[in-house]
Amino acid sequence: MALTRGLLQDVPSSMTPTWVNLILNETTAYPADSSKDLADKLMVKGLGRIGLAVALALASSGSGRAGDAEFTRQITWPVYDAAPFMMTEGPDSNLGIFDQVRRLLSARLTDYTHSTLTVPFPRILTSVRNGEPWCFVGGVKTPEREAFAVFSRPVAMFHPLRVIVHASKRARFEGLEPLSLRTLLTEHRDLRTSMLRNRAMAPAVDALFRQYPPGQTHSEFAEALRMLLNDRLDYLIEYSSIAKYYNARQFGDSNAFVGLSFAESPEPVFARVMCAGTPWGREVVARIDAVLAAERPGPAYRRIVEAWAAPEDLPRIRAVYDTFLASD
Repeated sequence: MALTRGLLQDVPSSMTPTWVNLILNETTAYPADSSKDLADKLMVKGLGRIGLAVALALASSGSGRAGDAEFTRQITWPVYDAAPFMMTEGPDSNLGIFDQVRRLLSARLTDYTHSTLTVPFPRILTSVRNGEPWCFVGGVKTPEREAFAVFSRPVAMFHPLRVIVHASKRARFEGLEPLSLRTLLTEHRDLRTSMLRNRAMAPAVDALFRQYPPGQTHSEFAEALRMLLNDRLDYLIEYSSIAKYYNARQFGDSNAFVGLSFAESPEPVFARVMCAGTPWGREVVARIDAVLAAERPGPAYRRIVEAWAAPEDLPRIRAVYDTFLASD
């Protein structure tokens, strides 16, 4: 990659974007080509000797796009609407828990340039898996994801996970107590539910959804909660803070939904920054961890973690905060 950087210095600045994009497109489109075949393609396109040398350097080091990600000083922070963790529109825009963490990290990592991109969660996982220079605040670490991503120390926590139902159906679900997700998915298949595509919540819950997948999936929290509100779903497995926010702020009825405990509800789940599992990603995560080590013990960061929590949930969050700080 050092060779590539040196060669790029010789390309006329007015032509660099066009040349490099074309070179990267060719080396990505034909990654298995021999050097001679790639040379013939590029010479035909009129890139000349400098462009040819750059392309061959990229080809010899792997795909052009992966190589580019290794030395970029740009971080793309993907977001989607998942209040109160991420808020992309409305009066609370950019005030979510993960939004505040993202702003803090962007302010501290001054030798990087930062951009924010609003995309659905499945696209985030695809881009991170493909090695793009993206970092997502709010990823849950799982063995499957560790195969293609790297994770920071915890930045916040999800708690508590509940069976969320419309208030009008509360009595029906309380009649099924003690509630169990396994029982709902196996013995009450007539009860409609949905899950966010590619989401990870907790090992026991994730395993049940894999074993007994619901009849439908969704890509946005608001979409699923609106379906619950309109009687197109009977229940969701969701964090109470998310349901409470949409109750009051989005749907204008703070009593629309209720959250019920269930047997497989986990201990607080720690959210992290998830970056592409590349040398670039490992370098960024090391920098992020250094920022978190300095910031998390302070009262300002604790206020971020506790932001938007329901009063009844605060004692549990505070009880595990030391574990949160000690966790890698």
